[in-house]
Amino acid sequence: MGGNSNTSNNSNPNVYNSSTPKQSYSRSSSYNDYGYDDSQQVEEWVEISRDQMYIPTEADVGRKLKLEAGSYSVETGELLMHRVIKTDLVLSRAPDPSKRNLVTAKTSGPRGGERFRVVTYNILAEIYATLQQYPYCDFWALSWDYRFQNILREIIDACPDVICLQEVQADHYESHVYNALSEAGFEGVYKQKTRASMGLAGKVDGCALFWRRSKFHLVESYSIEFNELASRQATQVLGMNPRSDEGMSYLNRLSKDNVAQLVVLELAQPSMSSRSNRDPINQVCIANTHLYSNKDFPDVKLWQSWQLLQELETFVMSRGTNLPLMICGDFNSTPDTAVYDLMSRQAVHPGHPDVNMNIGDDSSPNILPDAMSISHSFQLGSVYHTVMGDEPKATNFTAAFKGVLDYMWYSASNLRPLSCAPVPEEQELCSHGEALPSTQYSSDHIMLISDMQIMGGSRPPS
Repeated sequence: MGGNSNTSNNSNPNVYNSSTPKQSYSRSSSYNDYGYDDSQQVEEWVEISRDQMYIPTEADVGRKLKLEAGSYSVETGELLMHRVIKTDLVLSRAPDPSKRNLVTAKTSGPRGGERFRVVTYNILAEIYATLQQYPYCDFWALSWDYRFQNILREIIDACPDVICLQEVQADHYESHVYNALSEAGFEGVYKQKTRASMGLAGKVDGCALFWRRSKFHLVESYSIEFNELASRQATQVLGMNPRSDEGMSYLNRLSKDNVAQLVVLELAQPSMSSRSNRDPINQVCIANTHLYSNKDFPDVKLWQSWQLLQELETFVMSRGTNLPLMICGDFNSTPDTAVYDLMSRQAVHPGHPDVNMNIGDDSSPNILPDAMSISHSFQLGSVYHTVMGDEPKATNFTAAFKGVLDYMWYSASNLRPLSCAPVPEEQELCSHGEALPSTQYSSDHIMLISDMQIMGGSRPPS
């Protein structure tokens, strides 16, 4: 802290800390939402520095800081301006993220190509991190500045080569996320949701996708807006008039502002041709998405995942059928949903409740085609199911909901998962609070981590 003025005599500001003893940070204490103890009427201050800059230390944790600065006339010495600034309580640095050890896949196969590590993480946008939503979390632990430092350390600690993030707030991507990850050796792209910001510029979330510069170069980058796909489907495929009651009802049901990202990355140090692999694969396609969150709209989530797969099919097929593919993100769908069936089995059972939810209900339009038409040609595997034998118990862990919503899908014909980091046990997740987020875990989701290996390429005839 510190400051000066053209009229100042360059005297240093005074920094004080409160002499009150350190206190617990639990919400049951008498601190109010501004970070001080309402019951304490008299504040005593101890001068601790007269330097131009002061960096809080462990000794300041649990206390407030006060900065006094004055501006004096050079000619007369008269005090021209006096300012006093008080901080909220100084918080201790959060503990380092707990180590996420990787479990190696039991399956073995032919020796493959290049390896790379992928993480996917819904980091909980500030616009959603409210006390109303998470009343069990200390209010200061919900602040973006506090959470971002934890999230950043957690990501960097995982040593990823590819990072898929969801719920990245637009203004925070510009002010925090991009700069921090760029300094850590990553390049990235961002796509915000289609809707307007919530009151102020930048207050809308989206998806961000990063890759390590020393590992990959960007070849292609595209974004997908599901609103645009809905409009195209309504007018060009179904022949609807978007201004008709039918067209408006269809578009209102599907226009939820969700987006997806798509990049093609090329290895910075490509694998060379060899006798065993004359045409090695040196590119990989990564898709990152965040599907609609409302649990009462499983048909919309199924439609979005189906349309995403349709777009990816067109994209991958146009570039040759052997382009490895990963689809990561928050699908807001548990393993018992039609979305999971579609991703893992290439089709949806006609009797699945998610497909038949509108039968006999005239209040909402039927946005889905015949169930037999909802399919794709990818052979996709779930990383965690492949390595661990099942999906985790939960990737979203709040007081109101605990379940799996996040996935890492891969094309089984040319990629294989080598390992993944199991989700921490419930006892560990609850060690710093009732649920997530908490002082230790700064999102309500848990980051997924996996090591992948490129397979395939052309081999000489035997």
